[in-house]
Amino acid sequence: MPKINRPAVEIQQGNLTLYLTYVTPEDFAIPGFHVVDRLEPQGSGIQRILNNTRANVLSRHLGEAFREGYANLPTTIFLATDQKIDFDADQNEISFDTDVVCPFSVVDGQHRIEGLLRSAENERGLRNFKLPTTIAVSLDQTHQMYHFYIVNTTQQPVDASLQQQITKRFTDMQGIEDLPYLPHWLEVRVNRGTDALSIRLVTLLNESPDSPMQGKIRMANDPVGGRGRINQSSLVNMLNTHVFTNINPIFTRESDSDKRNQIILHYFRAIDQMFVIPGSRESSRVYQNNGLYFFLVISKWVFTEMYADRLAFTEEAIIRTIKDALDEMDPPFQQIAEPNWWHTSSGAASLNRANATAYAAEFSQALGRAQISKG
Repeated sequence: MPKINRPAVEIQQGNLTLYLTYVTPEDFAIPGFHVVDRLEPQGSGIQRILNNTRANVLSRHLGEAFREGYANLPTTIFLATDQKIDFDADQNEISFDTDVVCPFSVVDGQHRIEGLLRSAENERGLRNFKLPTTIAVSLDQTHQMYHFYIVNTTQQPVDASLQQQITKRFTDMQGIEDLPYLPHWLEVRVNRGTDALSIRLVTLLNESPDSPMQGKIRMANDPVGGRGRINQSSLVNMLNTHVFTNINPIFTRESDSDKRNQIILHYFRAIDQMFVIPGSRESSRVYQNNGLYFFLVISKWVFTEMYADRLAFTEEAIIRTIKDALDEMDPPFQQIAEPNWWHTSSGAASLNRANATAYAAEFSQALGRAQISKG
């Protein structure tokens, strides 16, 4: 069976011996080189069940990046064995017989490994890809499980709000087209530009003294806490879906970003006047997740009607348009017209995404009936 020699650095952390080295897809192709236990009800594995979608996304990224000469996975995976590995301190080299030392347990990095292996099946040049690796030796299964637990309960994924901010910065940057390679999923988001548009609007809503949402949005890297606050990531996703989209005329017909943002600011000021009890913004469901969802969904119909009627986008005109629909809504739905209903201790306390969608559908039909009535 194969004997492997690799350059390595030995690191001692207390009673834990680690070697920093690399492995390749050809190593993983050796029968019995590694094992990934799965967390199953009847099993004794310690690893999470493989997410095929995540592995396929990484595989596609590596294949595309390799063809552009830009494939890299710079962070180390973590393998462990209950055996010792010979280390030559003079040569800074490890050597081991795979028959004796393997299989390595994958403590961290199963998706990187699987994504790389899938990509290497189609790109022969990736079969010698040097994947940075940390190998821990002389660890029984109990200690391997311990390290798996520590790694996977202390590492923190990049927050969705921060991802959106990074996408915005890429969109705003000069010379991004000169990058040798941009992952397709990031390129799509950058070229679409809606993250950047939404974050500029969210920043205005959160910072403008004229905004009823001032200070109510938890931006990227803001500390957790604050009653009634909505995450930037949630609000940006809703804006991307319901405002900065071709189904909303405010996006397709207003090319001036500043003007568009001011119209939406007027829209929320009108909503504040209609649905929020003075002095109760902190406890109003209007500014929580499903309340904002409702008002962003109906915005496309409100703006469509206002464009059709050639109305100026004043707060008064927005209020009249919304009120026309509220007056035509069937009685069971008309309760949303009352500010008391939107207070935390009242009806909207049970508002969820499903019934918010139902209220929005009724609003759309009522707005159509109101226009027929006006003839």
